[in-house]
Amino acid sequence: MDAVAGAAQNPGAVTPRGANRQMTETELLTYLTDAAEPPPRLGDAVVVRTSRGGAELEAFSPTGRLLGRLPPAERAALDEYLAPGHSLPGRVTALVPRPNQAGTGRVHVTLFAA
Repeated sequence: MDAVAGAAQNPGAVTPRGANRQMTETELLTYLTDAAEPPPRLGDAVVVRTSRGGAELEAFSPTGRLLGRLPPAERAALDEYLAPGHSLPGRVTALVPRPNQAGTGRVHVTLFAA
């Protein structure tokens, strides 16, 4: 029984977000370190790919501008989604100011993996 049918039979049941659509992608939320100046805008497309022999993950704009790097811990977490020589598409989903620190603030991105 799928989530929508289960909710119909049990009106108090919680239906997962997106249960009415076909889920073909995994959404992965992360953030950029060393974000570029000026920062990307909310909703901007990003492409994440490996660099430095696979040791780092870097985020680029579709035009090739380096937007920042992903935290080192994300490398291992994304191994199953990011094959060598491939990239992950995504979008900037939040810009979080950091008032006590100079610079861009934190740039959150959502990556889409099949």
